[in-house]
Amino acid sequence: MLWYKGWLETRFRILLMLFYAVFPIPLFTLAVPAPNPAHPASLAAVAGTVGFFGFYYSIIPLMLAGSGIKTQADLHPRKGLHGSMYFTLSLPVSRFRLFATRAGLGMLMVAGVLAIAPTAAWIIFPSLRMHITGSDLFAYWVTFSVCTSAFYFLGVLLSTFLDDIWQNWTSMFGLVFLWWLLSRPFLPPSVNIFRAMGESSPLFTHTFPWASMGISLGVAAILFLAALRVVQTREY
Repeated sequence: MLWYKGWLETRFRILLMLFYAVFPIPLFTLAVPAPNPAHPASLAAVAGTVGFFGFYYSIIPLMLAGSGIKTQADLHPRKGLHGSMYFTLSLPVSRFRLFATRAGLGMLMVAGVLAIAPTAAWIIFPSLRMHITGSDLFAYWVTFSVCTSAFYFLGVLLSTFLDDIWQNWTSMFGLVFLWWLLSRPFLPPSVNIFRAMGESSPLFTHTFPWASMGISLGVAAILFLAALRVVQTREY
């Protein structure tokens, strides 16, 4: 029942995120022209475009992070608490189960959207298939899903004590700040999650960026435990 309830609350939001993910795919034509033996598509151009969309798609986990154990409106962000939140809290299940189910459903949605958009681009544009194999695309999806888990659980944590409007704005600011911080030269490239989703992704290195993926999973676990602690101790 909890999974179905979460789906009813987020079904329109995931459709919006699918549109958000697929709509800009034609922009690939600016950097990845149709195959031409005399002028093959530049691998650097492909890498630059993948890096841009890596940051662009990082917004999706923030938008699908949900509202913790609070009932969520379908599309319209709102201040304060949803009217049926107390019904949710009165269900005969623990707050841990409420929270873990909602967080798990949102992460599955993120993985689904991140699988559809790159695969659609790979199928539509033959130029991408000149450089990227199906196995590389699968490895990229795994890497992308793991790396964005840190962004997702940042949104989950913020959802435990902020309303929808402040959660969205704070998440966006945090994402931009994190991108700026990780790109500083005093940090090793292996900690740059955005780089792992771009030029250092399996699409070009043909291997997993294990360090970046491990850091992302560690941060995601810490954020989840912190969010769970807030949920279990907060008086709604």
